[in-house]
Amino acid sequence: MKKNYTILLILLFMAAGCLKDPDPGPSIPFSSGSYINLYNFLTESYDVAWEINDVIVESEHPYGTAILEFIEIDEELQDVTFTAKESESTRVIDSEVYEMEQNQFYTVSILGNEKDPYIILESMELEKPSLGMVKLRFIHTTLELEPVDLYIGGHTPEHKVVSGVSFAQITEYLEATQEDLWESIIVTPVNVSPEDSSILSYSANNVFLANNIYLGVIGRATNSASSSIQLQLYNQPVN
Repeated sequence: MKKNYTILLILLFMAAGCLKDPDPGPSIPFSSGSYINLYNFLTESYDVAWEINDVIVESEHPYGTAILEFIEIDEELQDVTFTAKESESTRVIDSEVYEMEQNQFYTVSILGNEKDPYIILESMELEKPSLGMVKLRFIHTTLELEPVDLYIGGHTPEHKVVSGVSFAQITEYLEATQEDLWESIIVTPVNVSPEDSSILSYSANNVFLANNIYLGVIGRATNSASSSIQLQLYNQPVN
């Protein structure tokens, strides 16, 4: 049986103030630190509190939202500890140490649930896409969902752009025309044709803009593990 779920597209624009403005302090040059986008995709009923190197940077981070933060980094390469806690009780959910570079942009995401949590870090590419193109990548945040394939612009094999994306995996950046993205984005179980089964199918949209970069999140609509699987889109910075 062919399954189709309604897709939710959430556009978060840093320029529109939807992301928390960084607070690097007075006159701190960018070269003394790095910016991160914090994402919360933990399927639990509570908000998340974040600590970076034992300093609280966010006490109430709701599910499905992005928050921009600045991290001071004193050396060219430095270990940074990210700790996610339950917002109200400050009980530790997960903690990870990652090596970070100065003068970089990163995404830091928590996903899974409190029994099986994951904090993952990935650097961002800020270079503009080819002229007239859209640059994007995808992250699979649904613990219960098997690996998936992605199709852009159609449902035939030549439209498959990524294969076998597993939970907690972020794809490489890819480029597509806005017309193909407006035509359709289809997510299927791995090695399954869209004609047979689709997890997500979205068409006739005009939300993608050329010369922009996006992060597409395949995840739950809400922090409930029983909510529908949807696609959320987040604007990424562009040089």
